Amino acid sequence: MDEDSGEADILLSDGLYSIECFCSDCDVSEGDMFTDIIYGFNIKHIVKSLNEEYIVDKKTDYYHVQGELVDLKNEILQIGEFKIDLSDGNIPKDIKQNEYVEADISRIDIY
Repeated sequence: MDEDSGEADILLSDGLYSIECFCSDCDVSEGDMFTDIIYGFNIKHIVKSLNEEYIVDKKTDYYHVQGELVDLKNEILQIGEFKIDLSDGNIPKDIKQNEYVEADISRIDIY
């Protein structure tokens, strides 16, 4: 963590899945339970998935994720215990609530 700016890269884990997030004005400490929504940015390739499973796959410059769209109105994707805001992307109109989707996310933040 950069003490002056309060910025840090944080690895969140729910015990099964791990996601590295950027945190600005960060007050999260190691071992803390984080239950808030995390925010995806520069989201691409949102498509309906035929597989009903959770996936978090870290690539070189992005995460390829797959999860359940638990809140279509607010564009919230659930993977394990994580809830990711996909509102920075464009969810196709044929995707319905509680369907599984895949997406590529280049940055994930917590506030």
